[in-house]
Amino acid sequence: MLTVPRTASAQEPPPIERNDYALELFQGPLLAPGRITGLAGATTATAQSLEGVYNNAAAPAVREAHSIDRFEWEPTAGIAFPGAYGGTDFNNRGEKGIERQIERNRRLGLPHRSTVETTDRFLYLNAGLWGQIGNFGMTVTADMLRYDVAAQASAQPSLTVGLTRVHAVGAYGFLKNQLCVGAGLRLAYVDINEVGNSDAGVISMLGAGPQAGLIVKPEGRSWRVGLTARAPVSASSFSLENLIREQQASGAVIRRAGPAFIVPDRIVQPWELEAGVAYQLGPRPLNPSWIDPLEQKRERERIILDRRAKRLAARRAETASMMLARSRIDRGKRARRLAQMAREEAAVQALEDAELAEIEKRLHDERKARYLNWPREHVLLLARVLVTGASAEAVALEGFIDQRRELGGARVTVAPRLAVESEPVPNLLKTRAGVYLEPSRFRDGTARQHFTVGFDVRVLKWSIFDLFPEHQWRVSAFLDIAQRYQNFGIGVGTWH
Repeated sequence: MLTVPRTASAQEPPPIERNDYALELFQGPLLAPGRITGLAGATTATAQSLEGVYNNAAAPAVREAHSIDRFEWEPTAGIAFPGAYGGTDFNNRGEKGIERQIERNRRLGLPHRSTVETTDRFLYLNAGLWGQIGNFGMTVTADMLRYDVAAQASAQPSLTVGLTRVHAVGAYGFLKNQLCVGAGLRLAYVDINEVGNSDAGVISMLGAGPQAGLIVKPEGRSWRVGLTARAPVSASSFSLENLIREQQASGAVIRRAGPAFIVPDRIVQPWELEAGVAYQLGPRPLNPSWIDPLEQKRERERIILDRRAKRLAARRAETASMMLARSRIDRGKRARRLAQMAREEAAVQALEDAELAEIEKRLHDERKARYLNWPREHVLLLARVLVTGASAEAVALEGFIDQRRELGGARVTVAPRLAVESEPVPNLLKTRAGVYLEPSRFRDGTARQHFTVGFDVRVLKWSIFDLFPEHQWRVSAFLDIAQRYQNFGIGVGTWH
């Protein structure tokens, strides 16, 4: 364990000596699928289908303009490289914090390295599946972030950090999809090992917390509002084979992961509350009415069912009259007449079934034509604010690695976000840009500003080797850049 000389500055964080602290997993930089990142995460009000679950638990139920079938589904996958260019201050320690680390290293005779220089080998992956039947939708997504963090003290091993998040959410659309409400779980799995030695586990944790959200999208209006809340995720059960328990003279027991790390008594993700608004300029409607294919079909079915009911009544009346006059009507003659009525009814119903199928196809084509005939010109303006709760007696990952009690996350932080999206080349290219403020969870840290850009390009139709119905696919790319941080990535998905 690294100790600090008595001559160290009073501001120097003390060493970790007990287990009575939390390891906070706070994600300051935006890590999400391409469209959300390109829009600076400001999509709380316009969250939809698969990717929208990252910003709003109500997203799975949202019916968009392109939704013309009762059953809709969509897969997605992406890869990003946050901090791939090096020099990454992933947790936004800030200039003051970095300078303090450099000064501490100088006093201790350590290399003048700072955390900004030793957090690297980032990899971010995401994948998911979304499905929707009528007013109900469900989404399951998973993303994984993995990176290495080098210790400041040569005596401490460097660590590989793996964070896997899973969102499992169900949602329902009320009032003809003008009000969407959703709820579900977010799960977090943390796996920290020594670099180059996956068997040397330091921390392993699985925790879950509920989340809920809503989206209001009045029919025919050019605005939306969204709200979502996530409860904190906390876990204290560790799966460690090399956990060491040290009995102190005071009777207290200190738990260590190997000789180097005093483990925290819990790992936490703080609670989150976010609210957003959206406003769309241009001729393209933002909130068109959703036509339920089943209700449309039922209107036509009702006419046919009325016909069948009338014919059934007529057959029953004729059958009853034959039964009353059975003494005057030959039994064979009655049987032949009943068989004839059955054949006639079967023939008529076959024609009606064909008519109904033709009607269903025509209605589908009408819904598709309605969507395709809308103008594509638009400018979508987005705003969102994210409020993150405080964590008591918590240190960031760098503090855990260096085994120093540098507390962070002691106050509630606020992160505003703004973005704009348009389609400069209709039905071929979508572009977006945004800006967001990332707060620092460190006491002496300062917020930093991020700039984001992104685009989608329509590429080809493909059925994935005939495994699924043919879809129009897109390729996406994005960039997120700030002081001491950069992130870029690509993804694939369906084009609408």
